[in-house]
Amino acid sequence: MGPDRDEFSGRYTEEYSDKEFLRVVAELGSCSTSDVAERLGCSSDLAYRRLRELADNDCVGSEKIAGTYRWYLENEG
Repeated sequence: MGPDRDEFSGRYTEEYSDKEFLRVVAELGSCSTSDVAERLGCSSDLAYRRLRELADNDCVGSEKIAGTYRWYLENEG
């Protein structure tokens, strides 16, 4: 069975909320995309896309170090 869709819009519902991503980043501190994906149990691709959205909305900050993104809460960066 696939992901659930919203009854009215037809869009897929989010399996992981922004709050869950922010909680994990807060718990881990400076962390990689893989760290977040592993903690949440989602794919690295999904974690990257969602973290990028949160960064675009100034909720998390990121720094690229040796080809790997490190994520942190924006107010702690």
